[in-house]
Amino acid sequence: MASLVSLDKKAQTALLDGLAALARIFWGPGPESSREILQGSFLSPFEALESQVKYEQTDIFTDLKDIISGFGDESAIFQYLEEAYVRLFINSREGITAPLYASCYVDGTASDENAPLMGPPAVLMRKRFESKGLAMSETMHEPPDHLSIELEYLYFLLKKGWADNDPALLSEAVSFAGETMLPWVTNLRKRIADENRCRFYPLITSVAVSILAYLGRQTLSP
Repeated sequence: MASLVSLDKKAQTALLDGLAALARIFWGPGPESSREILQGSFLSPFEALESQVKYEQTDIFTDLKDIISGFGDESAIFQYLEEAYVRLFINSREGITAPLYASCYVDGTASDENAPLMGPPAVLMRKRFESKGLAMSETMHEPPDHLSIELEYLYFLLKKGWADNDPALLSEAVSFAGETMLPWVTNLRKRIADENRCRFYPLITSVAVSILAYLGRQTLSP
């Protein structure tokens, strides 16, 4: 297994940039993220990690680029992503396909959509924040186990762990990615695997799963 401690600066930067990009995309599409996707910079950190992460789907970037190339401007891709984001993750007449909250998945298994939002995963996330002296913004109205918040917390653990040469933070990053996030995000991916109207989200969720699995396999030995 690879060592998280000995990752070179280029790989560290790509991992951090990739996690930040994933967090942005799972907050929902916006003009800036749509522009980055259209221009190709959104995929850059993930492609830079290809030799390390070894994505489960080997042609995943070809498929993503094929989707992106079908749009001529950022407004068109924004509308495409927004419709699917709302339908899959927020609100739909047929029921939400895949809520973006860990509390909606019990023991790694997708539960029904009526699962309480502030379940044990949300309580644990709040405790994790408090243990690091962190606090959620007063303007943040999402439960703390939202996928983007968990990705941002993982980003924090890695960035501070590398900057401070702190093995405890890096160790928590490994366990948080592999044991806390990976099971429920894998099941979130399963729930959108058959989505055909917007393949972007199943594919980018697969990227997230591969990165979480990669981090979960790391060691702290030099």
